[in-house]
Amino acid sequence: MNKTKWNLILTILVLLILIVPSHVIGNDQVVTVDEPWWVISGSNYYYALTHRDFANTIYDYHPAVTTTWVVTAGMLSYFPEYRGFGQGYFDVRKPKFEEFMRENGKEAIELVRNSRLIQTALLLALALLSLYLLQLLVDRNSALLAIALAMTGPFFLGHSRLLNHEGMLAMFVLASFFGMQVYLNKNRKLVYLLISGAAFGLAQLTKSSSIVVVGVLGLILLIGLFKRDEKAVGGKLWDAVKTFVIWFGAAALVYIILWPGMWVAPDKMLSGVYGNAFSYAFQGARLDVTEELQPSSFSLVSGLDGIFQYVRSWVASSTFITWLGLVFAVLLLASKKMDRTPAPLKSTLVYLAVLAGLFILMFGVAQGRNAAHYITSSYVAFDVIAGIGWGNFLLWAQKRWAVLDRVYVNILAVVVLTLVQIGVGLPYYPYYFTYKNPFANTASTLGYGEGLAQAAEYLAAKPNSKDIQAYVYSGMGTFSFFFPGETVVLKRVFLVDDDMLTITTEMRSADYLVLYPIAQSRLAESHNLLEAFEGVVPEKMIVINEMEYITIYRVADIPDAVYKKLDK
Repeated sequence: MNKTKWNLILTILVLLILIVPSHVIGNDQVVTVDEPWWVISGSNYYYALTHRDFANTIYDYHPAVTTTWVVTAGMLSYFPEYRGFGQGYFDVRKPKFEEFMRENGKEAIELVRNSRLIQTALLLALALLSLYLLQLLVDRNSALLAIALAMTGPFFLGHSRLLNHEGMLAMFVLASFFGMQVYLNKNRKLVYLLISGAAFGLAQLTKSSSIVVVGVLGLILLIGLFKRDEKAVGGKLWDAVKTFVIWFGAAALVYIILWPGMWVAPDKMLSGVYGNAFSYAFQGARLDVTEELQPSSFSLVSGLDGIFQYVRSWVASSTFITWLGLVFAVLLLASKKMDRTPAPLKSTLVYLAVLAGLFILMFGVAQGRNAAHYITSSYVAFDVIAGIGWGNFLLWAQKRWAVLDRVYVNILAVVVLTLVQIGVGLPYYPYYFTYKNPFANTASTLGYGEGLAQAAEYLAAKPNSKDIQAYVYSGMGTFSFFFPGETVVLKRVFLVDDDMLTITTEMRSADYLVLYPIAQSRLAESHNLLEAFEGVVPEKMIVINEMEYITIYRVADIPDAVYKKLDK
């Protein structure tokens, strides 16, 4: 084996040593508000597959097929017999799934754990693929640092450890972009184009918002038509068309093969995904609410408020390592030496910035929800740019000071910078997604389910906890997966409808009440409920990062004054 291959293997080992621990340690200590939906959807997907009911494999407009495949693999590893009880499909909004699991001696949290480990293995494989492709475009140390920083950035790390789409989406998008870059700028081997197309197909199976990649690819191919070389314009145009057709064909093939629903009802699948996606983006709701797409009624968010909101969110949740790396990347692009810099490096930096910006632009102008994790792909793209910036800064430093021009210095620099990236997020473990830098007033993600597992563990430690009934706000999965007793969810719809009679009735019948002020305090409909408990000392308060997250009340100790306020 030659020296180049040994160096690549060493680079891979260093990357795995740096990123694996953060992704696997304690990955079962929190369930977020979105995850129960996908745990149940994935279980329904497994049931549909094993009963050859392929038309029942669409769940929402994402379409989340990769996520449901991950849960399917988790179910095969933990409870393969699930397919044989004839229970049918469970409603993602009701606790019947958990009840069924426990009746059969199984726990939903174990399924979550197995599924997350499988998802982590996939993300690590994508990280290695991205490293391999990127080191063909830039120097190997820069590529190693770029992928290491991206995989350990607190915001991405926090969301990629969860059973959701964001981590897989970001890495599929990254692999697709790198594959195309290598094909167009480094090596015209068909395999790189097929890798790019397949990764895009997987990105589309994960979340329809990855359509952004088509825009970036279109821009790359368009700019290629104006490059000065020996080819005629007609030849360039034909080459661009051929490239796109092969790329799109690979994506479509993966999309069809891996989604059984496309085998039997492609019209239902595609209309459900793209019809609902565009309706949600431009009309703020799914088609079953808006009834049909009406282009005349499309109304984008006025001004730049939506875009600025996402920019502020990114600034709040990014580290100073990323900021400095971006500065170095900008200086690199602006330097006079850039003209002598290899073309793949320059275009990779520019198109990564375009990719990140398009995700922010798309969600910034849309009318749907504005969760910060929708632009996880932007975080990853910016971290990769930052890693390349740091790598080139190190190259500059080595040329300036010969003492730094040592192999061990390169490795040491990568290790130190990555450990610092990990270190700034470590105080937020296991809730990495709540990270905020010292200059931010608040994190971009709060009240996503963090802390409710701690509340469940507190009540689970009580004697005869299996006989305890807890009345919990946002408690489905986030609390109930960890609690051996009965969990009754305090539904938000009761608050929206001001149905205090139902709330007080269910509260009186429970043993403990668990409120979630970190999330509820931002919701107008929860104002009266929280106000009624002002001055009432909870039995237990869950505090995270010096913020009051959760209050737990023993129902028998709740004073009558609270009920009088709520009954008004």
